[in-house]
Amino acid sequence: MAKGKNLILIVVVIIVAVLAGLGGAYFLFGKNNAAAKVPPPPPTVITKLGDIVVNLADDDVPRYLRVGVNVEIEGQGETAAKGFEEKSVIFKDRVITFLRSKKSEDISGAEASQKLKEEMLKVLEETAAELNKKVEKKEEKIKIVNVYFSDFIIQ
Repeated sequence: MAKGKNLILIVVVIIVAVLAGLGGAYFLFGKNNAAAKVPPPPPTVITKLGDIVVNLADDDVPRYLRVGVNVEIEGQGETAAKGFEEKSVIFKDRVITFLRSKKSEDISGAEASQKLKEEMLKVLEETAAELNKKVEKKEEKIKIVNVYFSDFIIQ
């Protein structure tokens, strides 16, 4: 009889130990693990680069593009927007130069418009990287996140 009680006691101890181990593993590696949580994305603001009107590079008929450009930049509130706005003339100049090289067929249609946004984003990111080389404080650096069109007319 004592042998049976010892066997039951051993089985109960093993079950409790396994359950305790599983519970500990759940809390260490489960969904409540703080290290597994992805940090929220940094805050952004959208600021206007403005309306831009350029002649396109079409050879046959003179055409122009009117586009309203808005830029999403990393940072919070007026501080982030102020750094971009102080340099907006440089950004606008680069965008104008970029757009003047385009033909109307290059930018017509939904896919072409998306491609134009991606190319413009690259131009803006390169300009920001160039300007950021002259800035020492990290919080004053400009990081371009995205480009949005509020107007897009080819005529």
